[in-house]
Amino acid sequence: MKLAMPLRVALLAASLAACGDETPKVPPQPMSVDDFRRELIGMPLCGKASTGDLAGKAICTVHLADGTAIVAGSGILARGFWDTDGRRICRRDALDPPDRRRCVDYARLGNNRYRNSDGVEFCLGPCP
Repeated sequence: MKLAMPLRVALLAASLAACGDETPKVPPQPMSVDDFRRELIGMPLCGKASTGDLAGKAICTVHLADGTAIVAGSGILARGFWDTDGRRICRRDALDPPDRRRCVDYARLGNNRYRNSDGVEFCLGPCP
């Protein structure tokens, strides 16, 4: 089922507003690329970046099955691309060349919460 862009943005905004800050209760469990595809594609991943241009800003990212990614929240709406290097999930801005992609690992924290290797913790929206 394809969602219209305004509906996707509304879904991201609603998910972002509901994302909580509960501390994980279990040790992180590393995720494979297949785990990521099975569990997180098409789902709003909502959290606050701790570093970079988005540090401290609440955002949601949705990785779509077609290789596009949408980031929204805190006055930001950006499109990009995602793929894998066989082991990690790699992303880049739509205007960046392929060699500017950034690759990260993902881990499950339990209770619909995750963390990437950049230290960003997020939940599946809508979050408690």
